Amino acid sequence: MRAVIAIIFSIFSITSFATTPETEYYSHLESSSYSQAAPIEQMIHDLDGAPLKSGKFAFTHNQFEIGVRKNDFEFSYFYRYDYYLKFNKDTGQLAYLQRNDLPLPQNTHYNVYLRPNHLRAWGLSAAYFYDISPQLSLKTRLNYLRATHTTDGYLKGQLNTLNDGYQAQLYLNYGYSRDTLLDRPEEDSDGHGTSLDVDLHWQVNKQFNIDFSGRDVLSFIQYRDLTYTTATANTDNISFDQNGTIDAKPTVSGVERYRDQTQRLASRYSLLGRYQLDSKHALTSELFAYDRHVFPRLGYQRQWREKQWQLSYDLRSNAWGVAISGQYFTLGLRTDATDWEEAKTLEFNVGVNRRF
Repeated sequence: MRAVIAIIFSIFSITSFATTPETEYYSHLESSSYSQAAPIEQMIHDLDGAPLKSGKFAFTHNQFEIGVRKNDFEFSYFYRYDYYLKFNKDTGQLAYLQRNDLPLPQNTHYNVYLRPNHLRAWGLSAAYFYDISPQLSLKTRLNYLRATHTTDGYLKGQLNTLNDGYQAQLYLNYGYSRDTLLDRPEEDSDGHGTSLDVDLHWQVNKQFNIDFSGRDVLSFIQYRDLTYTTATANTDNISFDQNGTIDAKPTVSGVERYRDQTQRLASRYSLLGRYQLDSKHALTSELFAYDRHVFPRLGYQRQWREKQWQLSYDLRSNAWGVAISGQYFTLGLRTDATDWEEAKTLEFNVGVNRRF
């Protein structure tokens, strides 16, 4: 912790000599979560609830950041938590039945596919602003990541339930800080890496502009001596109890050791077009993408009493978003349900900034 404080102090000391309007200090908190198959609250609490609907992915990105801007430079410290889960319909159904102690249907074939990508890390960033032309500007940002927790790998195979038994062939290969599948004791992770962010602003004309942002466009985190498991489970590893419920206490044939491993993060992109109707009103159209999953959005903006209000609608998640920004703050919320326990989309961001 002392080392972190020292690094933060050194970053701010770079610009401490400047007490001009060009020096800006800021902090920002953002949280964005989406679950396709079930409400976010149900995914967090071991799938306890109604049966899952069709879905293939869920994600959450959460980041807190403090930083300083001066002229064309920006420096910051941040802490982030990410989880990206890819799966298929069969795996979602199996997980739901197991978590709720329900019997598996007989004479059913399941294709199993599960791929988690989890990161918990703190980091430092440095950015530079480029004025390419009076209408075009670019910002590039390089992030250093110190990862403290990770899960990265996959589980795949097949499971067939019969009238009087089952057949299974599963393969597991993943590195982790905490083994959520086989209960291996948790050990410290030692991950270091970088990621690249890009922002582009194009003022096409007086009425229309385009903003592009890319997060983790390129990324890699290298772990040394990361705990990992590779294993094969077959029909000797899984059993049913007298109620027909799957007993997930397999005897695994495989290895549990240490290895060097590289993790890459899911990229996030936003392409936003804004058409200014007049001095107070504007229409927006946005394509937000997490990995390869695209969320189209339409919005309306209004300038009122030195503040900008925005209302938007996500066509894929059916989520409404509201936001307000002023000279020293931003605040935004997006959700698809008034009851947060039923929400499959939940976004929140708040930021403050001050110039001296």
